[in-house]
Amino acid sequence: MVLSRSKRWQSVRGMLLVLGVLGLAAAGQAAAACMDGGKKDSRLPDPARMIQAVYHPGESYGSLLPVNEGNYGDEDGIVGLWEFKFSGFATDWGTQAWHADGTELMFSGGQNPETGDVCQGVWRKIGHNTYTLNHIAMGYNAPGGSFGDRIHFHMVVTLAPSGNTFSGHYSAKVFAVSPADPFDESVQVASGTGAVTASRVKPD
Repeated sequence: MVLSRSKRWQSVRGMLLVLGVLGLAAAGQAAAACMDGGKKDSRLPDPARMIQAVYHPGESYGSLLPVNEGNYGDEDGIVGLWEFKFSGFATDWGTQAWHADGTELMFSGGQNPETGDVCQGVWRKIGHNTYTLNHIAMGYNAPGGSFGDRIHFHMVVTLAPSGNTFSGHYSAKVFAVSPADPFDESVQVASGTGAVTASRVKPD
């Protein structure tokens, strides 16, 4: 069948219109996939509004999650820098960083740097806004003295709903060690418990 020039043009215009609609639909789906990492996320607000977001890595892709100032997520809410205070068996204060990879770093203002004022630990989430920390401190018996102290802390803390403070308790055991075997916990010399409180340090 032979179409006239006008009919051929109408047919081409119709095809272009259909292709244009299909292209817009595909673009909309691609944009939605980009926003939610290829999966529906009920946490995302109306896409017509501009929001602050943070990239959160997934299994093989990432997703953009909204960030509200002072409202930290339950999963990684403990991550950040904190000003802490210990009371009870260990009287101490300083700064503590909880990292997203499950490690923790503490700078102790209550300890003499000559005996050891930096210690580390590993943490995991054990409940709603609740975390456990396995923390190890090692140092010297006295300024200028020999190495010989190992203190093993076990801590459980709960993040406040605001995400800006946490509190909890700890237990600690002190061991006498030597450079030959600094990780030996067979000679315990003291133990005790206490409380910990902390406030989040926010960026300017």
